[in-house]
Amino acid sequence: MIKVSIIVPVYNESQYLKTCLNSLMSQTLDDIEIIAIDDNSNDDSLNILKRYARRYANLHVYHNEENIGLGSTRNMGIKLAKGEYIGFVDSDDYVNPRMFKEMYDAALRNDYPEMVTTGVRFVKDDVYAKCDLSFLANNKEIIIRPSVKPESVIFESPSVCNKIFRKDTIKDYYFIEDCMFEDIPFSYTKYMEASKVVFVPNANYFYRRDVTKGLSSKNYRKNDSITDIFRVLDKLENDMKKSLKYELFKDEIKLIQLGYSLIRVEEINNWQLDLKDKNIIIEKMFSLIEEKYGNLDGVDITLLESNCGMNIVDAYSNYLDKIKERPKSL
Repeated sequence: MIKVSIIVPVYNESQYLKTCLNSLMSQTLDDIEIIAIDDNSNDDSLNILKRYARRYANLHVYHNEENIGLGSTRNMGIKLAKGEYIGFVDSDDYVNPRMFKEMYDAALRNDYPEMVTTGVRFVKDDVYAKCDLSFLANNKEIIIRPSVKPESVIFESPSVCNKIFRKDTIKDYYFIEDCMFEDIPFSYTKYMEASKVVFVPNANYFYRRDVTKGLSSKNYRKNDSITDIFRVLDKLENDMKKSLKYELFKDEIKLIQLGYSLIRVEEINNWQLDLKDKNIIIEKMFSLIEEKYGNLDGVDITLLESNCGMNIVDAYSNYLDKIKERPKSL
């Protein structure tokens, strides 16, 4: 029986792919499968995958005849997965060789919860892929019941990559397609729906954050998909309303909506754009945030500042003040 299926979408990541695959092929958990899906890369990614597949029987390689995007590729992986749990790894990141054993063993000890989550460390290089990480495996897992402690969702990463999801809880739930930031509704909806989440507080997932290369780089340069954030945040709210848990988590959902839309504004500040053009885009974003999610009334500003930074929260507050000062049309 396959314990964990790990889905790895791959698109033009030949520079980092070997580090990612090496960390997955070194996993200490038996009975796992790696589902690597090349999304019609135009670099050497597919050839690298094929070479590894010839060496490792548990690596299954698929190839999309056209580029369909991250969300669609992950959905394809979900349909192919045979494991009790499903995990996701981005092809420019890497993981602790003990990661999936620690998470699966925690699930086994705690009666197979809907979700197990673990720690993320942001990196710019492969330094943690080249050293013994056994010293990180000493922390005891923490049991979280989201319905009892709704505020816990605020402290969880929006990424799906530091989690494993029990397959039966996501078999009919998929990523929003042709859209950036698709992790947000998937991670948070499944977290808030879970009766129990187990947190393994070790640094197991190494998320490569580079403003020039890799999956994370797109957020730090001008792109026309920045307003996708509103699509995913609307999906989160709508999906929670369907699950009948919206009222329990509505304050946390508003904080997530404000927080992640303001984080996108913060990223715009890093774009290489003329200041005037940048301010026009930021003003448009603030206007959409106000229209969709309202003001800061009832919001825990301390939490918002810790997630977004005080400067961006102050900027939004100033924007709301300016709106109030504008003369009302007759």
